[in-house]
Amino acid sequence: MRAWRDAALFHLLFGAAAAGVFYLLRPPQLGWGILGLVGLYNLLLPLIGSRAGHHEWLDLWIFLLPLSLLQVLPDWVLTQQLGILGFPDLGGPRLGPVPAYMAGMWVIPLFWVLWLSEPSLLAAALLSLLLFGVAEWAARPLHLWQPLHVAQTCGVAYYVLPAEMLLGWAAAYAFREVRGRNPVVRLWAAACVSTFYTGALVLAYFLSTHVALRLPH
Repeated sequence: MRAWRDAALFHLLFGAAAAGVFYLLRPPQLGWGILGLVGLYNLLLPLIGSRAGHHEWLDLWIFLLPLSLLQVLPDWVLTQQLGILGFPDLGGPRLGPVPAYMAGMWVIPLFWVLWLSEPSLLAAALLSLLLFGVAEWAARPLHLWQPLHVAQTCGVAYYVLPAEMLLGWAAAYAFREVRGRNPVVRLWAAACVSTFYTGALVLAYFLSTHVALRLPH
């Protein structure tokens, strides 16, 4: 129960800080503010986990941080190669077409997905669908990202939901298999998950735009 209390308190305070950044700042300062928030989250999560004795937080962060960094690549593919994702310019540095803060932002939802669902892979998939669905819905009014030229409702692209569901499942499976292993093995597992997710995105986009349109009605 103590871990739940500490996680809830930490994320409530972080949410309040995020609300303040979005309320007070405008581009180009907003992008720097978001980058600072994401960096602070990735510093405090393992620090608080270690000091409070929540060692599973540290284990999750060690796996999720390289995975989050690698998630810039599928976003880059969707943005520059397929042209179906856009990132408004809020300020701050970018990695190609992707804002730098995205490199650490994936840790936040995936922490909850993996922590709450353990040891059920099905729960990880369903929780990933829920959390990422909410994130996709909230992203457009916050001007974080937006789907382009694809079927969508309220800013949520249809093709991305099954891919993000598979992301939660794959991340939970990989973490279960490499937990406690050496850093090289964990990094390799994170790279495999990100590559799998990229393929799932492209396949889901292809099926939703090229195959579904040719099916008889």
